[in-house]
Amino acid sequence: MWVLIWAALLFSLTERATCRKLAAPPTASPWNIIFSPAEITAEKGLCAVISCTFTHPDNINPTTAIWFKCPTNDRCDQNRNIIFHSETPSKAQEGFKQRVSLLETDLTKKNCSVIINDIRENDAGEYQFRLPGSYTYLKKVKITVSALTQKPSVLIPPLAEGEPATLTCTAPGICSGTPPHITWTWRGTGDNIRDNTIIQMREDLTIVTTTHFSTLIFTPSAEHHNMMVTCQVTFQKKYQIEETVTLNVTYVKDPQITGNKMVKEDGILDLTCSVDSYPPSDITWSKNGTSAPLQNYTENATLTISNVTREHAGEYVCTVPHLNRTMTASTVVTVMYLPVILPGSGCVDQAEVMTCVCVSQGVPLPLIEWPLLELSTEITTSVLGSSVNSTISLPVGNHNNTTVECVSRNVVGVVREKLQVTQNKSQEKQTEKEWEGIIAMLSDLKVITAFVIGAALSATICCIFLCLKGKCKRQKERIPKDSDSKSPFMNLEMVTCEDQQTDAGQAVGCEQTPLQVVPREGAEIRGPQTSGAAGKSATREEPNDVDYARINYSLLKKKTPEEAEKKTTTTESDYAKIKREKKEGDEDGEGSGVNMGKDEEKDNGKPAAETYEDTELYSNVKAIMGGGE
Repeated sequence: MWVLIWAALLFSLTERATCRKLAAPPTASPWNIIFSPAEITAEKGLCAVISCTFTHPDNINPTTAIWFKCPTNDRCDQNRNIIFHSETPSKAQEGFKQRVSLLETDLTKKNCSVIINDIRENDAGEYQFRLPGSYTYLKKVKITVSALTQKPSVLIPPLAEGEPATLTCTAPGICSGTPPHITWTWRGTGDNIRDNTIIQMREDLTIVTTTHFSTLIFTPSAEHHNMMVTCQVTFQKKYQIEETVTLNVTYVKDPQITGNKMVKEDGILDLTCSVDSYPPSDITWSKNGTSAPLQNYTENATLTISNVTREHAGEYVCTVPHLNRTMTASTVVTVMYLPVILPGSGCVDQAEVMTCVCVSQGVPLPLIEWPLLELSTEITTSVLGSSVNSTISLPVGNHNNTTVECVSRNVVGVVREKLQVTQNKSQEKQTEKEWEGIIAMLSDLKVITAFVIGAALSATICCIFLCLKGKCKRQKERIPKDSDSKSPFMNLEMVTCEDQQTDAGQAVGCEQTPLQVVPREGAEIRGPQTSGAAGKSATREEPNDVDYARINYSLLKKKTPEEAEKKTTTTESDYAKIKREKKEGDEDGEGSGVNMGKDEEKDNGKPAAETYEDTELYSNVKAIMGGGE
């Protein structure tokens, strides 16, 4: 019994130990490698990056890395299959030299990643990694080569007309192999972009990774809008790839207005405002700059107005706001209508001259004609706004019943109107009013009295003035008392007298006439000379005494025939009364250069006084006048 129990326990323990031994996990290998991803697809002309990490025993210090390209039916880890040897690069196959590089050269970091540049079609296959003298990792990575499909990347900033811009084209891949060739062309033409600057550059991301790009600097315009630009990248001179983009240039051109700007009354107005811009602009129509818009449109705006009237004429403005700019265009619409002959047109006959005026208004300006008149004079025409004034003047007779026709025409039509000729009696009325005023003035007694008094005063003043003037003239001709005694001149005054009959008796009427004394022989002549008795008598005086007499015969009173006949019947003689101014220092009765007669008469019954300063001498007028013959 006890034997069976011990046997059961022993068997149970043995079975338990066996189960524990079988359940224990196997020990992990220190040699391990991980690829991410395990399969890689590379494009021709680009590069392939094999990303991997590895592990190794702690007692291993890796210093060299070797990569193999495995043949189809053979082992990989053979020297003829080496494509990369970090310690001895020359051991690499000829076709892989300088095309394979470690991404991380410090193997202690357990990074075995490599990059294969300039991928070719025969680069497809499996690749294996080995640490020399230690271990060849059994796990492999597979590379598949395909056609080039990756396109370059083109970066376009916002483009505005007139502002320089830079486009950037980046080649696909980050390969550090042979730099690609990048070109810019206009799509569809194949021409290189003109007036630009192209710069191709590279940027090293790491020691073994590089990006290649090209910049295009140009100034866009409205013509560049919607234009396609192509960036083409060429690898190894045989693999090409390109990218085409469309340019969107912000621009706006001046708005343009089209349509018929001359419209007939009751017609249809059609105006179109167009603007070329990007992005599209809104368009607003307004009239005469009013704020209230007539219509709103986008890009193309057509303004239509039916049954046009004269009020529709004026300026129409097309307003285009675009981003931070506002542009306008305007046009003037003219409404054409039939001419109208305005009030105020007519003819006036004044002073045998007929003046006709015709005033007409219309659009366009009408032409005025006078068909019923044979015009031989020039027509005067003036224009004010939409009105024309035509004036003509003709010498005519009586035109009370005459009519004149005025014809006004333009492109719309013709109008005619007969003008009535009227007489202008305003001038006659004005003359009548003037006579009425004169008659009314003459009928006023006060006015007449004042006029007579004024006339009398004026006559009196004139007479006094004339008398004073004559007296002053005689005084100037007379030699003053204090003059030089040796002066050969003296002033004499002749008085002609004739008998006049009065009721009281005979009286002598006299008119004074100045006599002119001439110097004696040998005396100095200081005044004008006259001929006559005075001159003859002067020759008897001494050389230093000169008597001067001046006779103005024009002042003698002319006699009528009756008086002349009466004069011949009388025995009385006419005498000249001569006043002689006695010179200072001469003796009485001496020094006189004139001895006109011996008889002395009395003046007004008074004898002549010899002691007077002036001595009156009488001489027969006939003798004096006869002596001058």
